Amino acid sequence: MAEIARIRWQSPPPTSVDEELVVYDDSTALLVVRTSRDGSPVIGTWRTTVAAEDLAILEGQRRNIDVRHPILDTLAATADRVAAEARETPVATATFHAGVMRAGGVALLAVGGGTAPAEFELDVDSVVMHIGDEGREVAWHRLERLKTGFVSPEPAGLGGVGRPAEIAPGAYGAIALAGPPLDKSVAVAIDVAGYLRDGLPEHTSYQRFTIRTAAVPVHD
Repeated sequence: MAEIARIRWQSPPPTSVDEELVVYDDSTALLVVRTSRDGSPVIGTWRTTVAAEDLAILEGQRRNIDVRHPILDTLAATADRVAAEARETPVATATFHAGVMRAGGVALLAVGGGTAPAEFELDVDSVVMHIGDEGREVAWHRLERLKTGFVSPEPAGLGGVGRPAEIAPGAYGAIALAGPPLDKSVAVAIDVAGYLRDGLPEHTSYQRFTIRTAAVPVHD
């Protein structure tokens, strides 16, 4: 299985979009999402089979697409369609959520998807809590350096701080976050960054990702 095409969608900070489509000569395409174009809090690798007509367009192509100023041509449209098809079949993914704990405080959760464990490590100084009220952001706080990784309900350490996390499909882990006291009327979202090990069969890379969770309400 040899690589025949590579299309990468990127943008600079603060959006930091980074999605990469890699196509192989057996008609397999793998999509690696480090920071999604649609803002969803998910990273990892997805797979699809490329139709013959799309393979003919993609073969031999290498392109970096600046999502701020995309070139709208046949190649870009084809790559976009194949990437969307790949999103239907996760291989190794992690979706992040903010969670409000019963005893008070907030946790960062990661849920595995696909058929293989998602492997990633968090940047211990990257966690930011965003506080919103009626859809408006009213404050944000950079949180203390992370000291422990994800813990499963068993409980068992899943890694993510000091060593890569391996979140298996259907499994999840949580990290309790030390943040400011929260009023019951607000909602919180979490920013975090780290490094994702992609699921490509050759030249596996360990590159930076960033995500923001959806906002969740704080309540009793």
